[in-house]
Amino acid sequence: MNTFNSEVREDVRYAGFWVRVMATVLDGFILGIPITILVSLLYGWTWLVEGPGQADLVYCLLSALVTVAFWVNWNGRTPGKKLMGIRLVRHPDLGGITHGKGLLRYVIGYTVSTIVFGLGFVMVAFRDDKRGLHDLIAGTAVIYDR
Repeated sequence: MNTFNSEVREDVRYAGFWVRVMATVLDGFILGIPITILVSLLYGWTWLVEGPGQADLVYCLLSALVTVAFWVNWNGRTPGKKLMGIRLVRHPDLGGITHGKGLLRYVIGYTVSTIVFGLGFVMVAFRDDKRGLHDLIAGTAVIYDR
C-alpha cells in the first residue's frame, strides 16, 4: 500500500511515529535540561514562568544549533535517536546531512509542521516512507540503523 508516497525504498526500514516521538522525548531530557540550565544561568530562573522573551529565543536558538550539530557530526543522530537506534539521512540516497539541510529541517520544517496543527508530524504515522512535512521540506528521512 503506497499512501501518497514518492520513492519508498524497499531496502530501507523507515522509523515510524512512536519511535521518533520517544527519541524526541529522550532528547528533551538529555539536551533540553542542560540548555535550560545554561539559559537560566544567563537570564535567571524566572524566564521559565515569564511570558515570551529574549531567554526563550536564546533557548530555541541553542536547541536548534545543538540538534543540528549532532545530526551533522554524529551521523544523523542525536542522543535520543542513538538510544532508539534511528538516524536522520538525506532522502533518497541515505547520505549524511549538511548544516544547511539540518537548519532547513529544524527551523523551517518544524515550524511549518507545527503551524498546520501538528499535522506535519502526524503524517509520519500514515506514510509508507514515514516522512513528515519537515522531512519533505528538507529532503530527509529517519531510518533504523542497520
